[in-house]
Amino acid sequence: MSMTNGRVPTEQVEGTVEATNAKGLKIAGAWVNVSQFRPVELPDVGAHVRVDVDSKGFIKALEVLDAHPHLSKTGGVDDRITRLAVLKAAANFVGLMGQSREDVRSEHVLPLADKWLAWISGQ
Repeated sequence: MSMTNGRVPTEQVEGTVEATNAKGLKIAGAWVNVSQFRPVELPDVGAHVRVDVDSKGFIKALEVLDAHPHLSKTGGVDDRITRLAVLKAAANFVGLMGQSREDVRSEHVLPLADKWLAWISGQ
């Protein structure tokens, strides 16, 4: 949807933030930049936003509609990657310890992984 703000035509784009960097964000497959004259705080990747963009690709306005629509504390992509990495590390650790100690068994993997996840999350 194109609009005019008096001088420069703007386009309103709504969607999920795909990536961010120091200069802007990627939405709907295209990068838009933060203007030095209109600084905005960029949301996290995954946030659902509505952005007004001028014809030069600069953000004129940014509204966060939902900060994390598809990420949750227990089911987000990053969370699953972290949990799998910790599980793999715990299984490897228990496997190596089991080679030198008879009392170390496979059922020790999950409690160890839970302790490491708690440490990662700061609990």
